[in-house]
Amino acid sequence: MTTYKAQGQTMQTVIVDLESCTGTESPYVMVSWVTSLSSLLILRPFQCKRIQCRQSEDLR
Repeated sequence: MTTYKAQGQTMQTVIVDLESCTGTESPYVMVSWVTSLSSLLILRPFQCKRIQCRQSEDLR
């Protein structure tokens, strides 16, 4: 299922592949679908830069 199609839904179990994500919104949306952390499975190890974004100029 794509991120776009599942947006706004709640699911009992979610399996995500964070390594294949682009942007920071997509990982947030995928992880927010699941009702509990025990029902979240991250498919494979991922680089932290996949879920981080640069600080704005104002915060720097």
